[in-house]
Amino acid sequence: MQSCRFVLSLIASLMLVVACDSNTSSADKTVKAPAVVKPAPLVVENLQSAKVLVFSKTKGWRHDSIPEGINTFNKLAQQEGFSVVATEDSAIFNDKDLQQFNAIVFLNTTLDILDANQELAMERYIQAGGGFVGIHAAADTEWEGDWFWYRNLVGAVFKNHPMQPSNVQQATVKAITSDSPLLNKISAEYSIADEWYNYRDIYTGLNVLQEVDEKTYQGGEHGDHHSITWMHEYDGGRAFYTGMGHRAETFQNAEFQQLLVNGLKYAVGKNYLAGSAPQLNYRNSRPESNRFVKKTLIDNLNEPVKFDFFPNGDALIALRPGKLVRIDYKTNQLQDAGKVNTTFLSHIELGLVGVTIDPEFPAKPYIYTVYSVQDAEGKLSQQLVRFNWKDNQIDPASEKMILQHGVDNSCCHTGGDLQFGKNRELFYSTGDNTNPHEQDGYNPIDFREDKPHNDALRGAGNTQDLRGKVLRIRVSDDGSYTIPEGNLFKGAAQGRPEIYVMGARNPYTITLDEKTGHLFYGDVGPDGNQTNDMKGSRGFDEVNRVTQAGNFGWPLVIGQNQPYKYYDYVNQKTGDWVDPQAPKNISPRNTGMVDLPPAQPAWIAYPYAVSEEFPEMGSGGRTALVADVYHSENYPASTNRYPAYYDNKLFIVDFVRSWVKAVSFDSQSGEIFKIEPFAPQIKYALPIDAKFAPDGTLYVLEYGMSWFTQNPDARLSRLEYVGEGNRPPVAKIQLDKTQSSVPVELTASAQEAYDPDGDKLSLQWTLACVNAACAEKNLGQSIEQIVSIADAGRYELRLKVTDPSGLSSEDKIAVDLGNQPATIAINLSQNRQFYWPDTKKISYDISINDKEDGVIVQTDGNNPAIVFAVADEAAVAQGHQEVDVASLANDLIDANNCLGCHNMDERRIGPSYKEVAAKYKQDPNALEYLVNKMANGGSGAWGQLNMPAFPGLSEDNRRLLASYILSLANEAPKNLPLKGEVTLPKFDEKNPVNYQLSVAYLDKAQGEIPGINVSERNLWIPSYHVLNNYLQDDELKNSLERAHFNDTDLVKVEAIAEPIGFAMGEVDLTQVKGINLYGFSGSETSAWIFEIREGDAKGPVIATGKAAAKSREQIVINSKLDKPRNGLVPLYINIISAEKVHGYLFTSYIEFVK
Repeated sequence: MQSCRFVLSLIASLMLVVACDSNTSSADKTVKAPAVVKPAPLVVENLQSAKVLVFSKTKGWRHDSIPEGINTFNKLAQQEGFSVVATEDSAIFNDKDLQQFNAIVFLNTTLDILDANQELAMERYIQAGGGFVGIHAAADTEWEGDWFWYRNLVGAVFKNHPMQPSNVQQATVKAITSDSPLLNKISAEYSIADEWYNYRDIYTGLNVLQEVDEKTYQGGEHGDHHSITWMHEYDGGRAFYTGMGHRAETFQNAEFQQLLVNGLKYAVGKNYLAGSAPQLNYRNSRPESNRFVKKTLIDNLNEPVKFDFFPNGDALIALRPGKLVRIDYKTNQLQDAGKVNTTFLSHIELGLVGVTIDPEFPAKPYIYTVYSVQDAEGKLSQQLVRFNWKDNQIDPASEKMILQHGVDNSCCHTGGDLQFGKNRELFYSTGDNTNPHEQDGYNPIDFREDKPHNDALRGAGNTQDLRGKVLRIRVSDDGSYTIPEGNLFKGAAQGRPEIYVMGARNPYTITLDEKTGHLFYGDVGPDGNQTNDMKGSRGFDEVNRVTQAGNFGWPLVIGQNQPYKYYDYVNQKTGDWVDPQAPKNISPRNTGMVDLPPAQPAWIAYPYAVSEEFPEMGSGGRTALVADVYHSENYPASTNRYPAYYDNKLFIVDFVRSWVKAVSFDSQSGEIFKIEPFAPQIKYALPIDAKFAPDGTLYVLEYGMSWFTQNPDARLSRLEYVGEGNRPPVAKIQLDKTQSSVPVELTASAQEAYDPDGDKLSLQWTLACVNAACAEKNLGQSIEQIVSIADAGRYELRLKVTDPSGLSSEDKIAVDLGNQPATIAINLSQNRQFYWPDTKKISYDISINDKEDGVIVQTDGNNPAIVFAVADEAAVAQGHQEVDVASLANDLIDANNCLGCHNMDERRIGPSYKEVAAKYKQDPNALEYLVNKMANGGSGAWGQLNMPAFPGLSEDNRRLLASYILSLANEAPKNLPLKGEVTLPKFDEKNPVNYQLSVAYLDKAQGEIPGINVSERNLWIPSYHVLNNYLQDDELKNSLERAHFNDTDLVKVEAIAEPIGFAMGEVDLTQVKGINLYGFSGSETSAWIFEIREGDAKGPVIATGKAAAKSREQIVINSKLDKPRNGLVPLYINIISAEKVHGYLFTSYIEFVK
């Protein structure tokens, strides 16, 4: 973005000069901003009776200046007549508490300080007209997760700060304008010592008030215009930020104090009324997510792909094998609605792919469908066909073909969506029908004679072909059609007159904004994960907004006009870059124009990685879809109609990422204000279509997690809004045990049950039998419940919670009684956490006791299963903590929707996990190959299908998944006896591993109660390992940070001559005689001391060591235990510099010496 200055009229009589800031780093980006709303007044005259929340919670670096900052706000409150509530308790972030404040101040907050519900409460507060003031490290807050809204509110994200000659430097701050009331009583230029942040992710449209002159200090990265103080209106409220405030002395500076007062006077401007509570309007706020509940209407559908609504609310669903089904709005019953005569190819996307209902139904009782057919010669075509609706089914005798175009049977990309617009204009999307896999995820423009199915220029880029298009026609009553004005080509010589949009890849869903008539469509993009010098741009999915006919570029241009190259597949060499303003179709298969219309940039484009421009879209596999633009006035008033907050927002869906989001934008210019999650707590099984019903409720059609088959989780769901008033409570049972012998006393709790509106709940506990005829037993109404049961059997404990209005919900837990789980103990005579390079053997003695089966004295086959093996390296990352690798891997598989393409035993879209394990069993490079494959995607290993990239998955998690999958090919390890010893291989210093002894026992069934599988494990890691594994996030504090260097996680400790420490948890000191610490310093520092204390920071010192001052060298600190200790001991480590200097110790490894 070019540095620029412009004058913004804020009040009729006031002209404010502001700056459009620039960050010179190529890694930085900007975010689109909403149109500026004219503020009135710009600042309030005074702050009398205003109430301000000063919030200073930290999860990362904690600034010493926070107490002085709070003192300063209290002092200013006395001077200016406002009141202050200072807290670090994030529980205050709820609607009820926030409504009392005119402004919220984030005083040097750091990292992730609010949970999801608290984040939403803050959003709602700002949207209602609340004010925000951010100070210094407020820009180092909430940037790690997906709360992009906050990044935009504060205006920028902390990138780094200078360290040479010091992090604190004297610099000159200059005003951008002399006549802004926000700079009233502040010098136009003054010098101040502070820590000067460099920023990234700078939000556009910030009204910059002050800059810091980079010529007056060292380490700035923003050139001539380094913004340091700004303000802007955002999402209904106001935000003011200053980057100053690192030092306590800054808060004592008169200029800075006046800046805070002025900032508050601006921030409260939309809600301040002297002598009154804040004038907040929560009707402008995003509804709480828990006001939306998912209700499944029907499931177990056979490949549902599209649906539409009759005027009475009944849903008509198209199933790809060719059937139509109707879901009754009142009863939710499924009824057969007829069948089309489609050519259904089970493992290609062809079949019945589209359906819509005539907008004048029932006066015009027509159903429009899109499906594929194959003629007697084997040629395939996709056709648009109309049927009459008769007796609640399509009438086969009324079939009327409206339009037909040829397709190849080699692949996919059908499009097939239908949408009526104004004046009975019918929009029909078609896919490019082109194999995307032999070009490594780049644009398929393969001109080799035997590769026609790899040439998208024959279709999507061909003006005389209907593939890869959105068509626009007007259907007559007799089934013929005419061409409305405004399509892309005026003459038949240029192109087919039906074409409205060309250059689409797979526009699988389309929608029309009924108010503006603008077309939106989701276009599923190619899989290339990196821009390639030979072929061009990486791939993007697109959500496009079309206001007039145009060419959206595929297969020559992708995303926001990122070009491809004219790669020569015949000679396997690169070509020239495509000019997006003058793309050419040079394919020998082209039957249309060579010179194509200029390419239009995508409205929203996102790759596999996190998008720089649209990070809200997330990362991973992608399939962009659109639902509808919502207008509340189009639907009858009711409790369930979505609130006006969603007016004019486009609802979008991603099939693979399985979310729904709402896009706020200017309906005239198309400028995007924000993209926000919609009811993110709701889970989907691959949502494939979504739209609003006649009652103003969003329905979502889910394909189900397995491809090309009928799925039990293939369903139509209704996302119901429960209204502005009372919400149903949430029941939640906590139970101490679900399996036991009898008699037994169970301890149940309803402590986690809650009411979203804070209403007092009444409780009802009941106990019911399962698979047996016994009376349901009423247990009581208390929060804590003791449940006494004497008889064996299978039971269900139920909790019903009811609010004062009668709304209720229920939770239930199955309880199996009559079989007590066995207990397992792994007894060791040596250290149970570490092994040493000279450790040759480990002796063990396992005891298993079962109340029903007695003491287990020998194995019965593989029961108990006792295995000693090298454990997954994910366990190493967990330090001394025990870890279930399979559970972690399966959690990742679930979280990333891997089951959509893979299964454990059966092939789906991709191979089964066991197939992958078998294929790479003998490959020594398999682990690294799979880790990279997950990050970058690719094709060819299992045929034509392309694996999407998952760059958002951390390398550690990718490595864990790959290790787990490869382990599936391993032969089952030899089962060991209950008592014995195991031999360790020779220690490999370059590739140390960890070992695990695991025990699993399945006891005998007791009547109808099945056997219970219990397990125990013991993990050994090398005695020399990463110290960072012990450091927990909540231990991060002043002068203690995490760092990373050369693939090693570090603990960074500042030289402040005071103890800096953290709890290490329980550590086994059996055989341990000393503890060594390893690290290095980036510059010359003082001598370093470390001490190990027993218990906590005040416990007795049991080991201490010291290293002399060194410069940029490895530092080793050796210590010896004061006396031998056996067993687990809680330890606390302190690291102390002998002097206070500017420098750090980067500690890498800790070693337990025997």
